[in-house]
Amino acid sequence: MNWETISSPDHEIKDIKKTIRDSEVHLTWFWSKDVDFVYIYKTSTDDMKPLQELKLQDLKLYTREEYKANQGYLGRIDGIGRTAYRIFPCQKREGKLIVFNQENDHNLIYISGSKARIYYSISYKNKLFQARKKVQMSIMTELPLEKDLLVYVKKNGGDPVSVEDGTVYPFVREFPSGKTVSPEIEIDKNEYIRIFFSDGKKSAQSYELIPQ
Repeated sequence: MNWETISSPDHEIKDIKKTIRDSEVHLTWFWSKDVDFVYIYKTSTDDMKPLQELKLQDLKLYTREEYKANQGYLGRIDGIGRTAYRIFPCQKREGKLIVFNQENDHNLIYISGSKARIYYSISYKNKLFQARKKVQMSIMTELPLEKDLLVYVKKNGGDPVSVEDGTVYPFVREFPSGKTVSPEIEIDKNEYIRIFFSDGKKSAQSYELIPQ
C-alpha cells in the first residue's frame, strides 16, 4: 500500500455521523472534493490494529459514486461488542492509489452491537451445627466463553459488591454455550460468593452478567 502523510487538513475525513436501524448502520461524513476514494477499516475494538500494521485485505475500497448512490455507507452491525470504523482518504496519481495516513480520530467512529447474556446462579447447602457449607455455581451462556472472562469472589459476612470486595478465585475450565454446573465447593458458614467479570467494564461492553 502507498501510504503518505496527509498534506492538508482539507483532505481529512471528518464529521462522521451514524444512523442505526435494526441490524444496519448508515454512515455519512465530510468528503473533500480533492479526495477520489476512501478505504474503510472495520474491526472489533478488541482487535484494532495500529495504522502501520494494516494490510490491503483489512480495508474496503469505497468510491465517491458508491457514496452518492447509497447517500453514505451501509454496513452491518455485528451481533456482539463494539465495532470501530476508521475511514482513510485516498487520491489517484499516475495510476497509483495514494492512501493518506490520517492519524487523528476525526475519521473514527464506534458502533455498539447487542450484548451476549450470561446468566449465573449460586446455591448454598447448609448443615445444622456445621461450621462450613457447600456451594454450587452454574453458568448459562449464549456463546462459548474463555475461562478467564469470569471470576468468583468470596467474602465473609455478606455478598461481595465488586471484584475488589473479597478474595478473588479463577475458574479452571472454559464455558461452552449452554449451561455449565461447577462441582460443589466448601466455604465457611458466614462466607458468600458472587460472580464478576475479571476485567470489569471492558467485558461489560460485550456481555451482560445476569444473576438468577
